[in-house]
Amino acid sequence: MSVLRQCLLLLAIAAVQAGRPAIADENRFEETADLRAAEVLPPELLRGKHHAVDDRIRNDGYLNYYTIRSDFGEFEAASTAMLRTRIGEINALAELDELSKTEVFAKAAADAGMKQVRTLKAFAEKPVETVKGIPAGIGRMFYRFKRQAGDAYDATREFVADDDEAVERDDGEKDDDSNKAVELTESYLGVDKAHRAWSRKLGTDPYSSNKVLHDAIKEVAWAERLGRIGMGFAGVPKIPGADIIGDVNEAVWGKDRYELRDLNQARLVATGADDALIEQYLDNPRMTPTQQTLYTAAIAELADVAGRDGMLRQALLPDTEAELGFLIRSAMLLAWYNINREPIESVNTNAVLPAGVINNGTIVVLAPVDHMYWTDTIAEAAADFANVADREQHLEAWLLGSASDRCRAELEALGFTVRTDTVSLLELGDT
Repeated sequence: MSVLRQCLLLLAIAAVQAGRPAIADENRFEETADLRAAEVLPPELLRGKHHAVDDRIRNDGYLNYYTIRSDFGEFEAASTAMLRTRIGEINALAELDELSKTEVFAKAAADAGMKQVRTLKAFAEKPVETVKGIPAGIGRMFYRFKRQAGDAYDATREFVADDDEAVERDDGEKDDDSNKAVELTESYLGVDKAHRAWSRKLGTDPYSSNKVLHDAIKEVAWAERLGRIGMGFAGVPKIPGADIIGDVNEAVWGKDRYELRDLNQARLVATGADDALIEQYLDNPRMTPTQQTLYTAAIAELADVAGRDGMLRQALLPDTEAELGFLIRSAMLLAWYNINREPIESVNTNAVLPAGVINNGTIVVLAPVDHMYWTDTIAEAAADFANVADREQHLEAWLLGSASDRCRAELEALGFTVRTDTVSLLELGDT
């Protein structure tokens, strides 16, 4: 069973106890069904100047899965939240496309390409001298990244092999040392910082999994650093999903990945979490710096809430971007509830989705679903988590999206108070 499905099991947390109906017979489970985009999405998401969403939407019982056709290729989006993010990225690509047509960019990009190779060669042959020769500020960056210095020079020498190409494995992929060399060189030259600055101008996540966007911004960043161009865009939206966390936007745009790690570590140490668990969480290769900063900030916002360190263990389980996005949005919902609705006394992390317990004993499950059906996994959760709620405890399910009539009825029969379409209350951005 996938981690995402396990996450969603928690939506049916319930106690099978006296006075509460038993789980519905398995023959009464709902079959999930495809949805129509024209009936689900608002016009601005359905179609735009540079994109159109396929009418057929696949739903797995919890999230909607969209196909987006754009001027820059086809993209997939797991959840309406990710759909909004991808559309924003498509609009950013359109702005970059317009920029790339300008004469000043063409010349700057050409210059950047030549200077990149020359600088890499110099860095490989005389790394310390090269760093000292780079304009002000780069030397300080060198010392800030000292933790990587042990293997940085060798990696860079491998990257700039005799043919000026990155070392490649037999399958054509760059090896880890080559990737590290590129990352280090871009950090020293300020390309990484320029990349984050352009992401800020465009209102996108600098660590997005959208490779088309990443490569387009990286090209502009190299051109800006070495070709000295500088062009801005009007209107800067916030990083999707960060509206409830005040400082995440500036942190991700303004700090490199190592500074973000230090920031997140300090926040987690302040929660009293175990040092070994913190290190394990920070070393999680599946989480991008943005995802980790959002999730850490959500934990930090649950100030003085017991059990929040368990959320670090939960973050080690998701395997995919969709799963991580679901968990992160759930954590952000929990932080929002604690700040804007009612203080949470403790967090129950016995499963992979955190649930809040308020001082009257009510257990609140906040789930960022798109549309939920009553499936076997929901019913299974009722049995799996039968001991979460005592007889005196009330259960609430806050669903970001909608639920089928059957799903609502079954959850209510198990003792849940069900709230649907809560996105209108939350004013929450999308991760």
